Amino acid sequence: MNMSDHEVVPVLPPVKERLIEFYVRNRIPFILEGPPGTGKSLAARYWVKRITGTDAVKIDITEDTELTHVLGDIDWKKLLAEASQGGANGGPADFTELYGRYYVPSAAVRAMEEGRVLLIEELDRCGRDTLFPVFFDMIEYRTTYVPALQREVRAAEGFSCIITVNRDTDTGTVRLPDALLRRCRRVFIPMPDPETEVRIVLANVPDAPERLVRRAVAAVQKLRRMEVEHVPVPSETVQWVMDVIGMFGPDAGGDAEQLEAAIAAVCKSSEDEQAFRSAIRTAEGVARGDAWGVRRG
Repeated sequence: MNMSDHEVVPVLPPVKERLIEFYVRNRIPFILEGPPGTGKSLAARYWVKRITGTDAVKIDITEDTELTHVLGDIDWKKLLAEASQGGANGGPADFTELYGRYYVPSAAVRAMEEGRVLLIEELDRCGRDTLFPVFFDMIEYRTTYVPALQREVRAAEGFSCIITVNRDTDTGTVRLPDALLRRCRRVFIPMPDPETEVRIVLANVPDAPERLVRRAVAAVQKLRRMEVEHVPVPSETVQWVMDVIGMFGPDAGGDAEQLEAAIAAVCKSSEDEQAFRSAIRTAEGVARGDAWGVRRG
């Protein structure tokens, strides 16, 4: 199995899936919040594609994101090259016409014009308060003023916004303004409980032995309660199971020796290795009792 060729399937608690499906289907703007690695972006892209038949248009927000990244800009090199040659009759160039010709739309403006869902990734990384009012208008009025065009752009039918944010306690994040929160629903995606995580792994590796899956999940669940530098996320649990199967065959039982042999899938810090090995050994006893009663199908 090659994880790079595998499409990861989102699995969330049923109540969260129903909410997300409802909001996407009805084009209701909403915020997906939760710790990094809980599948927020994956779930958003999956449900948008499934319901609308088109991919979400994604824009990544960082502390360096400028208004031009959100609203687009002029290809000034091409515009000035043409303007220097003068207008059609040798007179002054018509810059209003040139702006429209050489405007390069952003992902957000494309989503509005094409009536698609805009996925605004990690808005809580935003380093400029001036960006928030732009998204207010997109969400509430379905319009935005584009300085490069010197006019307002109105969204086509079907446009909506999904925003992903990490928890306020995550390093480098800012608190979202109340004005934005009032305009959106909010869905919190926690780290999965044992039952949900087993479902995640079985959805992505359906032929995996349940004993292997339970042992891997039990180890990861224990690690999340420990002081480790890197906390494994569900996609890494999937990778761990796939690596064990790839190394030891489809009947791998996931004993401590096998899990430790593939530990690189989840352990990304040499300082954490002892904690990971301890969690693996503890997990054998937990998983042996079929503690979660997870069933396939």
